Amino acid sequence: MKSNIFGLLVLLLIGKLTVLPGTAQTVVFDTDVAAGQYYRIPAVVQLADGRLLAIADDRHGSDYDIGGNWGIDIVGRFSDDGKTWSETVMIADGDGRREGFGDSHGDAAAVVDRETGGVLIMCASGAQGFLSSTLQEPLRVGRYTSGSDALVWTGDEVTSDIYSIFADFPEVNALFFSSGCICQSRRIKQGSHYRIYSAVDGPWGVGCLVLYSDDFGLSWHALGGPGARPTTAPWGDEAKVEELPDGNVLLSCRSKQTVTGGRLFNIYNCATGKWGEMAISNDPELGTYSEDCSCNGELMIVPVIRVSDGRPMHLVLQSVPRGKGRQRVSIYYKPLLDADDYDTPSDFSWGWKCYQVTGGYSAYSTMIATAGGDIAFLHEDCNDNHSTTAYDLLFQLLSIETITNGRYTAIKQ
Repeated sequence: MKSNIFGLLVLLLIGKLTVLPGTAQTVVFDTDVAAGQYYRIPAVVQLADGRLLAIADDRHGSDYDIGGNWGIDIVGRFSDDGKTWSETVMIADGDGRREGFGDSHGDAAAVVDRETGGVLIMCASGAQGFLSSTLQEPLRVGRYTSGSDALVWTGDEVTSDIYSIFADFPEVNALFFSSGCICQSRRIKQGSHYRIYSAVDGPWGVGCLVLYSDDFGLSWHALGGPGARPTTAPWGDEAKVEELPDGNVLLSCRSKQTVTGGRLFNIYNCATGKWGEMAISNDPELGTYSEDCSCNGELMIVPVIRVSDGRPMHLVLQSVPRGKGRQRVSIYYKPLLDADDYDTPSDFSWGWKCYQVTGGYSAYSTMIATAGGDIAFLHEDCNDNHSTTAYDLLFQLLSIETITNGRYTAIKQ
């Protein structure tokens, strides 16, 4: 077990501010290539007291993933307003010994429990990379938790617990939790906590898997059973999940084949216990299009009011680089007026509109709806704007009105 006492020394400092046309963005994690300090893979949560916690990989020497880099840490910074941020605090400290669970930790997937305020992070760990992972020497899995103040973190290894879910399927010899948000159900509570869902990336030929937990990550189970494969050829990759208004589970997945040019959608039907038929959304005008881009983003559904007639409804948001390659991070959005709009995966393949966040090289992104109704958005932005080897992590608050060009307005949570 690890314990972090450095978070107890949190002091608020002013972050570096960058202003883009019409939008104020704060640099939360500032990559310094000369110093060999690289930040990657954003996650953000809002704590029970209203503070924001931004989370990232602190990668030393290069921007390489676990397996090509050693001693990767997961770190965080706090903010009351999205403009000023605390000193960096350690969440999961990689020891860099090039062996064992403790070598590195990264790709944080995070959630705050709506009842207790406790925080959970599931992460990739160890020294073995995803592409070289085997059942004998796998990419490892970590579970880190804190109280509602997110100051003191404890963590342990849960590798065997997670891989054992697929004990009868030895082809699942590599996996990691998709970074960003873990989804918590608003409806289902069959254990100590409201159910949480997370997408898990499996190896080629397996694609995306989805796990759920009814005890806030102490134990996990495969949604649809360990043999379920919600993505088919072209095989799914990193993905995100969200609970639909009717309680079913929406999956939005990156494709391992960039020629697909968009997201892969599927829906788990809680009544039948089965996944539907995967649909590809790649229309340049009406789909979640991305040109030659293999990258994940964030998926979320928020309650809104349609401005034209005052009608309450839901809006689904999907962030992803629009391309070509990892450029032009954008937020796609689509209204969900009634059940006919979200009863099949194919319903999610069309009818999308797009709001472009950045015009330059940019990659992973995440977002949450704050208690005030704004969207807290954190994304990777290339700090020299002509390569994809060095990213700053930029934060901004976006209103639903801004994202939708005034078509919808938020309902405060």
